Amino acid sequence: MKKVIIIIISVIVGLVILIRIPINLHRNAYYYATHMPHKSNQYPFITLLNGFYLPSSYVPGYKSRNLNASSIRDPIIMQIEKKSIKTQNDMIAVEKCAVFYLPTKGEFANSDIISFNGYGDYNDYSTAKDVPAYSRKLLLAHLNNIQSEIKQNALKPKVNLQWIWNVWFKIHYR
Repeated sequence: MKKVIIIIISVIVGLVILIRIPINLHRNAYYYATHMPHKSNQYPFITLLNGFYLPSSYVPGYKSRNLNASSIRDPIIMQIEKKSIKTQNDMIAVEKCAVFYLPTKGEFANSDIISFNGYGDYNDYSTAKDVPAYSRKLLLAHLNNIQSEIKQNALKPKVNLQWIWNVWFKIHYR
């Protein structure tokens, strides 16, 4: 009888642990993405903007908003923006696969864009070579700032599963 009780309790505890792993990875995705090893031209948090909610408290000084906030059933597509960078009318916007510098708010025709591949890497896929040097430097400086803000302000998980995240990221974003 004692063996049966021990087996049942072990199975229940094992199931609880297995259920909590994906919840932990989802809830702490931005923490894991900014703490994983990556190249200097890679921004893994970019890959999370399409599907993971980014709290405003993670990026102070920037505005984060869900572009599909009209319905609960719509997928989450986050945008990070900051206005009045160099002039009163310019802005930077970071979305799921690109970062934009708009010299005049709302004018995407005159914007400078750096695109990203599925890994959050801009060298292999992007039009970064076509962006003027001053805009490229500005965009990359803001990306580095956003990444460091998320790294500092993201809540630390109670149980750190960074190694599982790193393996999952390599497999999922292959």
